[in-house]
Amino acid sequence: MIAFLTGLTVAYAIILILVLAVSLIAIAATLWRIGSSLAQIAQGVGLVERQTAPLAGHMAALNDGLAAVRATLHSATGHLAATDAQLAGVLGEPAELRVVSDVA
Repeated sequence: MIAFLTGLTVAYAIILILVLAVSLIAIAATLWRIGSSLAQIAQGVGLVERQTAPLAGHMAALNDGLAAVRATLHSATGHLAATDAQLAGVLGEPAELRVVSDVA
């Protein structure tokens, strides 16, 4: 009986080791594929960075132009609000001067 239980224990240990080995190999293969995918993503991001590098100088000019447009539109908003209040006064409506918040 002891020989049978010993043999059963050894067989169980061998099966356990084989299952653990297969599991670890599957995990290693999955991690390898993930690493390869991340390397391709990093390569793609580097390529995009190199291809968009010339835009840096143009973006500063674009931002400056948009800041000027923003200032002009903000000024126009103030003028339109004042005009609205004056027209309301001419028509006899209660004048409400709206203050437009400066959105950053």
